[in-house]
Amino acid sequence: MLKPSIFKPLKPDFHSISFTAIFHKCKSMKQFKEAHTQLIINGLTHPPPSLRPIISFSALDPSGDIDYALLLLLRTSTPPTVFLFNTTIRGFSRARRPGSLLSSVLLFVRMGVLSLAPNNFTFTFLFQGCSNCVAFDLGRQFHGMVIKNSFEMDVFVRNSIIRFYSVCGTLDDARWVFDESSELDVVSWNSMIDGCIRNGNILEALSLFSKMTERNDISWNILLGGLVKFGCMDDAYRFFVEMPRRNMVSWVVMISGYAQNGQPKEALALFREMQMLDQEPNSAILVSVLSACSQLGALDHGRWVHCYIGKKCVRVDSILSAALIDMYAKCGSIDLAMQAFSTSRKRDVSAYTAAISGLAMNGCSEEALQLFEQMKGEGISPDGVSYIAVLCACSHAGWVEKGFHYFASMSDVHGIRPELDHYACMVDLLGRAGLLEEAEKFVASMPIKPDNVIWGALLGACRVYGNAEMGQRVGSLLVESDQNHDGRYILLSNIYAESMKGEDAEQVRKTMRRRKVNRVPGCSLIEVAGFVHEFFSGDRSHEKTEEIYLMWEEIVKEIKKFGYREETRAVVFDVEEEEKEAVIGHHSEKLAVAFGFLYTKSGSTLRIVKNIRICSDCHYAIKLVSKVFKRKIAIRDRKCFHHFEEGLCSCKDYWQGLQWSQMQLIIVLEGSLFLAVIMYELGIEELPLSKLSSRELLRMWCKSFPRRSDSEKIAYQWVFPQPREKHQSTLLLCSDPVSVTYHELEAGRVVAMC
Repeated sequence: MLKPSIFKPLKPDFHSISFTAIFHKCKSMKQFKEAHTQLIINGLTHPPPSLRPIISFSALDPSGDIDYALLLLLRTSTPPTVFLFNTTIRGFSRARRPGSLLSSVLLFVRMGVLSLAPNNFTFTFLFQGCSNCVAFDLGRQFHGMVIKNSFEMDVFVRNSIIRFYSVCGTLDDARWVFDESSELDVVSWNSMIDGCIRNGNILEALSLFSKMTERNDISWNILLGGLVKFGCMDDAYRFFVEMPRRNMVSWVVMISGYAQNGQPKEALALFREMQMLDQEPNSAILVSVLSACSQLGALDHGRWVHCYIGKKCVRVDSILSAALIDMYAKCGSIDLAMQAFSTSRKRDVSAYTAAISGLAMNGCSEEALQLFEQMKGEGISPDGVSYIAVLCACSHAGWVEKGFHYFASMSDVHGIRPELDHYACMVDLLGRAGLLEEAEKFVASMPIKPDNVIWGALLGACRVYGNAEMGQRVGSLLVESDQNHDGRYILLSNIYAESMKGEDAEQVRKTMRRRKVNRVPGCSLIEVAGFVHEFFSGDRSHEKTEEIYLMWEEIVKEIKKFGYREETRAVVFDVEEEEKEAVIGHHSEKLAVAFGFLYTKSGSTLRIVKNIRICSDCHYAIKLVSKVFKRKIAIRDRKCFHHFEEGLCSCKDYWQGLQWSQMQLIIVLEGSLFLAVIMYELGIEELPLSKLSSRELLRMWCKSFPRRSDSEKIAYQWVFPQPREKHQSTLLLCSDPVSVTYHELEAGRVVAMC
C-alpha cells in the first residue's frame, strides 16, 4: 500500500510531486484509484499527469477495471493519443464479455471523429475482438480498411487476419492471406498451422510444420495439441519424444490427452516419468492425473496424488478441489469424497456439483438433494451441470415427481435452458420407473431433436421391463441412426431373443457383422497393492489365471448352496446350456472378484471398474458373494455404482427388476396364478396357498407397504401376461412400476433371496 503521508492535503504551491511516478509504483487497482483521487482532491490536474500507466493497468491487467479505463479516456482534459485508444480497444477485445466488441468498434469510430488515424496495432486489436466473437462480416470490413490503409503487409496485422479467418471457419481465406504474404515469421506459420487444426485438417498442419525453417516451443506444442485433439495418441507420443525441448505446456497436453482419450494407464505412466525427471507438475496436470485415477478406480493412486498436493503445498483452486472430490466418488469412496468437500477452502458451484454427482452415482440420492438445497441456501446459484447431477439422483432413487419438480425449476427459477443431457436424464428417470409410454411421449414433446443417447435410455428401459414392442421399434431406429455403436445392436438382439424371435435376433447380429461393428469386450479393473489389474471376459492372459479360475469355482460352490444358478438367458447364442454357463461364469467382473479374494485381506472392500453394464447374472452372483462371504464389493459400470453388502445392492436391483427390500423370498409354483410372498414385517411362517387367492396375497403385501402422501397414492394392479416360456409370472406396482420376470424355472424352486 502507498504510505498515507503521500496523500496528506498539499499546500497550493506544492507541485513538485510527480503523480506520474506514483502511478508507476502502483500495483493494484485500489492503489491506482487512491492516487487518482488524491490528484483530483489536491487540484493537481493542471497540467494533467500522464494517464498512460493507469489506463494501461485498468484495461489490460487481470485485476484491472476496463470501465474505469474507458471513463478516463473519454473524460481526460487533454486530447487522448492513439496509444491510449489502442490500449482501451485491446482491453475490450480481451474482455470476452457481452458488448465488448461493440465498445471496441465505438472507440474506433471515436478515433475517426477526433481525426486520429488508426495504426497497425489498432487493426490487430480489432481483429482479436472479431475473432473472440466470431464476427465474420465485421472482420471482413476491417480487412477492407486494412487494404485501404496499406497495412496488409504488416506482420502483426497479417497474423491477426490469418487467425481471424481460421477461427471463423474460412480456412481458404486464411490460406490466401498466408500465401500472398511476402514476409512470414514464425507467428505466421504457427497461426496457419493452428488454423488447419481448428478446421479439422491435421494432414495439412503436418505438411506446413514440415516446411517450417524456424520453429519455437509454441510451434511444437500447437502440433502436439492437434495430434491429441484428433486422438492420434501414438503419433503424439512419438512427436513428444522428438521434441527438442519440453516445457510445462507439452507435459500438460500429453498427460491430459491420454486422460481425455480413454488411456488412463498411459497418463499415469507419463506422470511417473515426469516425476523421475524432477519436473514439478502444475495444477492442470494434477487434475488430469486425478481424472486418470477416476477412470481406473485407482483409489490408492488417487490418495497418493492427494498427499503429494499437500506435501508440495500446491494451491488447491476450485478446479483441483472438484477433481479430488470427483476422484474419490468415482473410486467408490464417497466418505473420502465428502471429507475432501468439507475441507475445501472455497466451496463454489464446481465443488458442490462434484459432491452432488458423487452422492448420486453412489446411491445416496437423499443426501445429494440435501446438499443441493444447502448450496442454494448459501447463495450459490446452480448451473446446468448441477441440475444434471440432481436429475441423476432423482433417477437412481425413482423419484419421478421430484425429478419433474427440479426439471421445471431449472428454467422457472434459475433461467437455465434444458439441454439434451437434461432431457436424457428425464427419459432415464421415467424409464427406470417403468413409465415407458410416458417416456416415449416425453421424447415426442421435446422442443429439440432427441439424440441417440435419449433413444438409448428408452431402449434400455424397454429391455428391463420387457416391452418388446416398443423396444423393437426404438431399437430398429437406433441401429440405423447410430450404426457404429455396438450396444444398440446387442440390446435389440437380446430383446428379439427374449421375445422368442430368434431369426430377427440373428438378423440383427448379421447386420452388425456386415457393417463391421466390433463388440466392445467386457473389461474389469481392480487395484491391488498399488497396481491396477485388467481382466477381460474369458481372459486367460493373467499370470495367475489358474488360481483365479479355481477361486471362482470355489466361490460358485458356496453361493449355489444359497440358490444361485447361472442365468443363461443372458446368453442369446445358439449353444448348449453347459456352454452358456461357461461363458457367463467367466465374465470379467467375476474374474476380478476372484483375484480380489486371492490377494486382499479378508473383510476388505473390493473396488472394481467395468467398461460396460454389469449383466443380470453377475449382479445376482455378486450379491450372494457379498452375503455369503461378508465382503463389501463396489462395482462401477457404465450406468452407475453398485455397492454390494449383505446380499443387497445400492442400485435397488433396477436391472434385475427387484426393487423391494422388504421381500425375503419369492416362490414360483408350477401352474399357479399367484405368488407366495413371505414378508419380514408380517412375520408369516406358513401360508395356506390352496385357500388364498392372488388378490388376498396382494392385500397382505399392501398392509406391509409404507403409506404415501395423497399425491402419491398407491394403486396396485395384478398382471398375468401370457407366458412366453414355462413358469413365468409378473407382478406390477403402478406407483413404483416394477416388473419381475423369471425364465426356465423348476416348480417350487427358490428363485430370489434379498
